[in-house]
Amino acid sequence: MEFCRYSFERFEEGRSRRVYDIITGDESWFYHFDPETKEQSKVWVSKTDQRPTKVRRNRSSGKRMVAFFFMKSGLIKSVTLESDQNITAAWYVNHCLPQLFEAVSQRRKKSALRNLILHDDNARPHRAWTTTEFLTQNSVESYQNPPYSPDLSPCDFFLFPRLKKQVRGIQFVDDNSMLPALDQAIGSLTADDFKNCFKDSFVRKEKCIDVQGQYFEKIN
Repeated sequence: MEFCRYSFERFEEGRSRRVYDIITGDESWFYHFDPETKEQSKVWVSKTDQRPTKVRRNRSSGKRMVAFFFMKSGLIKSVTLESDQNITAAWYVNHCLPQLFEAVSQRRKKSALRNLILHDDNARPHRAWTTTEFLTQNSVESYQNPPYSPDLSPCDFFLFPRLKKQVRGIQFVDDNSMLPALDQAIGSLTADDFKNCFKDSFVRKEKCIDVQGQYFEKIN
């Protein structure tokens, strides 16, 4: 809760121009086939009056972990891991962050990394001393986080649900068909979507303060 209060006040309830210096990101698995949810099946039944065939994801179904980073101004960079690999501090520092910082510098030609605030989560690779040292060397501030909470993470409450909803139920042959579909899903998001995401993040911080740090599932 103290994190939410500090962030809420520091960025003037989301009105400060410094919000544009925040870049947020995380990684998630994306599958070559992700079955429809129960809710999606219900919609399908209501439209056709037929019961859909229940399909489960095959354990051998391909998957790929992708890291996405975005700012209030939009997507900055996506970085794909090698097949079936998990993130490590070495990958994050030597492969992911350099690509991210290069993309940020191209987007913000005048300010580049100056005043940049990186908002990721508390995963071990993100909090490893090598990561901290790399951020310090590049004069990038690490945005402090509370314990993992999907009600506060922009990737969890905004980006990942939208991307996965768009590709769910589609059978991809391989990464060559799935990854472009993710790019297309990202491309469908508007500038207002990203702005509203950051606006929503401060509404959620205010909610966190109101409920004294307890978990909350939805914002009405």
